[in-house]
Amino acid sequence: MPDREQQFKELFLSEYNRMYKAANILLGDDDEAKDAVQDVFAKLWAGTSPLREESQRTFLLTCVRNRCLNIIAQRKTEQKALLLLTSEAIDSGTHDEEMIQTIEDYIDERLTPQTSRIIKMHFDEEQSYKEISSSLGISLSAVNKHIVQGLRKLRSTFKNREA
Repeated sequence: MPDREQQFKELFLSEYNRMYKAANILLGDDDEAKDAVQDVFAKLWAGTSPLREESQRTFLLTCVRNRCLNIIAQRKTEQKALLLLTSEAIDSGTHDEEMIQTIEDYIDERLTPQTSRIIKMHFDEEQSYKEISSSLGISLSAVNKHIVQGLRKLRSTFKNREA
């Protein structure tokens, strides 16, 4: 009987392309699709329960689909926040450059240093959650938490702001 590492390698080699194609169809982005599949395999590797051979293909495709849906939900949350901030700038009659500077000042001065750094890495430097996680040595969920909290504070501050 092959060891766990060999079984995992065989599973990866046999299922990666199918999972990648499914992720790429859902996400429409090569790098994000690769990241989604890698995330699924990383979680599988870290897990303690082995996959039943008769259901592994279905399970892996379900996992990659769910990961993609989470990525799409994160995109929508970020897009809504940016849309709110942009519409706030238009509604208040503030010039775009002024509003951008005001938002940047708020990020620098009012958010925690870690949240500020993560927001800048994601939106200014266009780093993925995974890149930020790796760079800062924190979990993906911590990156998500900082971005969600930072955007929530930005929305509430600029949404309730008088013109």
